[in-house]
Amino acid sequence: MGRERYWDGQTWTDQSRPWTGKAAAMTEHVAPPATRRPARKALTRARGPANVPARETPPAKALSLRPQPATPPAKGSHRPGMWPTTVTLVTVVAVLAGEAAIIVPLAYAAHLAWPSWGALVPFAAWCGLALFTFLPAAQSWSARTHGCREPTASERSRLERPWRALLHRAGLRDRQYRLMVTDSDDLNACTPARRIVTVTTHAASLPTPHLEAVLAHELGHKRGLQSLPAFVTTHLTLPSRTLRWTLRTLWSPVVPMWKRAVAWHRPIGFLMVFLLAAVATTVTLLAALPAVIAYAATTLTRLSKAPADSEADRLAVHLGLGPELLTAVETHIENTAPSAALPLPLVQRAQHLRRTLPPT
Repeated sequence: MGRERYWDGQTWTDQSRPWTGKAAAMTEHVAPPATRRPARKALTRARGPANVPARETPPAKALSLRPQPATPPAKGSHRPGMWPTTVTLVTVVAVLAGEAAIIVPLAYAAHLAWPSWGALVPFAAWCGLALFTFLPAAQSWSARTHGCREPTASERSRLERPWRALLHRAGLRDRQYRLMVTDSDDLNACTPARRIVTVTTHAASLPTPHLEAVLAHELGHKRGLQSLPAFVTTHLTLPSRTLRWTLRTLWSPVVPMWKRAVAWHRPIGFLMVFLLAAVATTVTLLAALPAVIAYAATTLTRLSKAPADSEADRLAVHLGLGPELLTAVETHIENTAPSAALPLPLVQRAQHLRRTLPPT
């Protein structure tokens, strides 16, 4: 299951290494047994009349240990990586409820100022900014704000072959998704842009089979409703992020102004600190309950990360790249474990991948 164990000539040892994916040398061809060719007259008598076609014996197939891509599902069947899990849907609903707790008081205040359409303005602005991110230019801007960039010439030449091979496996067009790079030593990186697949610089240096498997995982985050969690936690959490920025902006100058007031020994300095602290306290008390609800809902999004990664891995397994992805994950674990703590989420992901792979 993605490992190679050493044989010392008598027994299997405890030493092992990741499977390199080179299964061509392990291919075993089964040749049909040698038979004597019958005479021409005997063959004619066995064939019978000329208008009756003879039954042809199918040639023997080669027994290969290389993983073959899975057969595409029938039309209308469930395709892995298309639908989110129940945990993901629950966290998405919780996030929306938390953001609504911030929008509703604003809508009520706008209704008091403008009774006719005031209540719809906050909701329209919230949904309008979220829908704006579906535009291609907005998706590119969103990806760049998350640290993504266009691949360099050397990276493009290295990524082009496995990327095109993956799109061919998945039956997708070249222009349907866009590939970008982020500077990171991690194995995976997911961006909120729905049509942009991101690969890290570390993953771009992997061998071609492993790189294609990692790209399949990243593509699994963008298929169907699997892109919903990243979209919700990034674009629909704008009210809570704006509220946190407002509270942080109000409280950040209080301590520096207090230090200046102490240094000045002037009553005006203490008065300014008191007024600013009073305004910040009032806003904090008014926004305390919505802020706590939104923060708790946003914290729940961490629970959906593992199910989302599992569903993305299922697409790689479905495309026949499960062993290569498992090898890439285990290699990354072995390279990071000596220098840092063991990455438990990555270990759990490798264990789930082993259970997902079909038995050999």
